[in-house]
Amino acid sequence: MKPKLMILAAAWGLLAIPAGAHHSFAAEFDGQKPMRIDGTLSKIEWTNPHSYFYVDVKDERGNAVTWICSGANPGQLTRRGFKRGDVKLGDKLVVDGYAAKDGSRLMDARRIYLNGKAIFGGSEGDGGPGGQ
Repeated sequence: MKPKLMILAAAWGLLAIPAGAHHSFAAEFDGQKPMRIDGTLSKIEWTNPHSYFYVDVKDERGNAVTWICSGANPGQLTRRGFKRGDVKLGDKLVVDGYAAKDGSRLMDARRIYLNGKAIFGGSEGDGGPGGQ
């Protein structure tokens, strides 16, 4: 193989790596399992291609368990009116979304409520219910 072709092939392979890390809604979540959690924000990761919100929720025994809520990327959240400073660690949140297929404490966050105000967290066109 010619050196230029080898460099081009290597560059193309590197470009494909980030795309492989992103999964569609249907690959990870169950659109037939809507859910709601109510708890305290314990951590936020403003990352691409998804932001993650960690919410501590009391289980049926009163123990705190952490749910990971997958939301839209920071740019999408900002365009929808939700900015980094809008929530703080310790805030009480209500999150509506869909459960992970694997039964873990991971959910696709479709709506996040803070003080009664809904913030849309789902990614448009991800194949999830409602396409929000």
